[in-house]
Amino acid sequence: MLTVVDRGNIDRHRDLLDRAFRFRHDIFVDEKGWDDLRKADGFERDQFDDEHAVHHILLRNDEIVGYQRLLPTTRPHLLTSVLSDLCRTKPPRGPRIAEWTQFCVAPGHRESRPRSNGVFLALAQGVVEWGMAHNVDTVTAAIDWRLMVIAMQLRFFVRPLGFPKKLGRDEIVALRMSFNRETLATIHEARGSNDPVLRSSPALSSAA
Repeated sequence: MLTVVDRGNIDRHRDLLDRAFRFRHDIFVDEKGWDDLRKADGFERDQFDDEHAVHHILLRNDEIVGYQRLLPTTRPHLLTSVLSDLCRTKPPRGPRIAEWTQFCVAPGHRESRPRSNGVFLALAQGVVEWGMAHNVDTVTAAIDWRLMVIAMQLRFFVRPLGFPKKLGRDEIVALRMSFNRETLATIHEARGSNDPVLRSSPALSSAA
């Protein structure tokens, strides 16, 4: 199951979150070559890892195998403040829209096609579960363009916000992705289970 860390429980999970920041550094900086994110302490964290961030961390045998972050779009976030050149126009914002970023999977757990017990589907279901519990039905994202097809197969309603751009070793594209109960049912079918994946459901701050 995914451990959800937010401002309501961060004091209980600071060690786990520090491990997640190191995990992000290993993936995005050391592996993917996003050198602008390199930090001497080996932590990949930014100005958005504050009290408004919601972190999803997937552990298996006490090893972090997957991570993702959700941010309110009613405040500054990556696509408005750092990666704005990925969008041809201003990205959509609002209380029902969250930014889904820093999605990463450990090297030994990646799949060319999502497996029923795989990390990818667990993370995707986590976003949908969390969104449906908190009146969020759309996310914006900056991800590897190849994941766009998989998202559409899972019945996310996908619209590109711009053209792919080289970032490190990746081709990244900004997307708007909406979801509903059909999306969740499709993920359940792909996973072969209707069981939830979130341990808790912290609220996403929509404060301006």
